[in-house]
Amino acid sequence: MDIFWNILQITMPALLVSLTAYYAIKLTYEKELKKQVLDLKHSTKKVITPIRLQSYERIALFLERIKPENIILRNIPHDLNVVQYQSILVSSIRSEFDHNLSQQVYISSSLWEKTKLAKDETIKIINLAAGQLTQESTANDLASRIIELSVDLNPQPSEAALEFLKKEIKELY
Repeated sequence: MDIFWNILQITMPALLVSLTAYYAIKLTYEKELKKQVLDLKHSTKKVITPIRLQSYERIALFLERIKPENIILRNIPHDLNVVQYQSILVSSIRSEFDHNLSQQVYISSSLWEKTKLAKDETIKIINLAAGQLTQESTANDLASRIIELSVDLNPQPSEAALEFLKKEIKELY
């Protein structure tokens, strides 16, 4: 029995020192790991923040460009009929949208949905205006009808999405 107590007296302190050392090392390791994760997040933010802000700018530019009055000014109707002009306007909006598809990675899902909705609603306005005219109507007639329809909307699809974008930026930055 004396041998047992002697072994116990020797091993207990060694066991306590080992456990204490283990926990001290574990805590130090976890603390260092958290510090590295925070440093990584901080350095990543320095890179991502300008990219995200550029994405917001590009989406804002897209929304401005697809406003009916702006899309008509960029695609001035010449000697075209309604169907040709409608096709040019819709194609222009879709091209702009396709050019900005990658921006969805950097903005919120809800803003991206509002952006898609603005695009779809603007195309609906163009199609509705074209559907209200005859085949003999001119591109100028279509442009006038699009402006008339869009003026009645309050807010316009692009305006609603832009307001949401501005609100989101204010919340984030």
